[in-house]
Amino acid sequence: MCRMVSQNGEIDLITDIFPELQNVKHLEFSTEQLTLINANAFQLANVVVRHQDRLLLGEMEWGIHPAFETDKAAFHRRRLNMVNARQENLLDPNSYWNNKGLIKNAVLIPVNKIYEHRHIDTWDTAVPYAISTNHQPEEEYFYIPGIYQVYDEQLPDGQKRKYSGFAMITTEANETMRHIHNHGENKHRMPLYVPLEMARQWVSPKRTFGDFKEIINYQLPSEDLNYHTVHPLTGKRQRPDNKGKDAAWTWPGLPPLGNDTPLNINNIIDPRLQKAS
Repeated sequence: MCRMVSQNGEIDLITDIFPELQNVKHLEFSTEQLTLINANAFQLANVVVRHQDRLLLGEMEWGIHPAFETDKAAFHRRRLNMVNARQENLLDPNSYWNNKGLIKNAVLIPVNKIYEHRHIDTWDTAVPYAISTNHQPEEEYFYIPGIYQVYDEQLPDGQKRKYSGFAMITTEANETMRHIHNHGENKHRMPLYVPLEMARQWVSPKRTFGDFKEIINYQLPSEDLNYHTVHPLTGKRQRPDNKGKDAAWTWPGLPPLGNDTPLNINNIIDPRLQKAS
């Protein structure tokens, strides 16, 4: 399930798409920070959020806070499971998302690329992919719907500090994403990629319940995705070519999608010693 994205683009391009947007950002992120935003670290990300009658561009932490958890370890584990929200759970009246009314809190996550990992038989290292859509002009964003929550943290001195966190909506993967996200507990999932008009409607004050259901049930066709492999995204190993994390990287022996057996398996070099394309 998607836990890594890139937002490495011109922030002004977002206001071109949403002219009524008010920029209330408090932080400026570095290029390195924007190229890889990792939900596992609950990092801050740029978001477009509808708050009452205003459309705002700001920052939120990736991950809803399970305020009901009082045990520190349990809180961390539960929050890791709340960085994404499954589309099929949003209408479940017994789900946290519905029970707390979070489905009314619309947020868009602007991204240039998302990252997903593919398992290859006999390889110890999963192969990371950078994925974008055909609907975004070069170097611009596409927008993934999400939901958010604002909450107060009680401080030791009796004061309260306000936090906000978001969850990205995911859905069943299309054929291409099934072949990329092919392993793990949450395999065969993908972000809720939507066309721009649906993204606009997601944060529209005129959004109806019918619009909501139509948007969360949308699935982007496989042919509308672009993808390429990249260097391992985490760990201490640096790219030898010093390019950005989202730049293409060749993995010798990598089979085409749909076949997870390495090519020339008897002669393949260690996949951790790949060379740049």
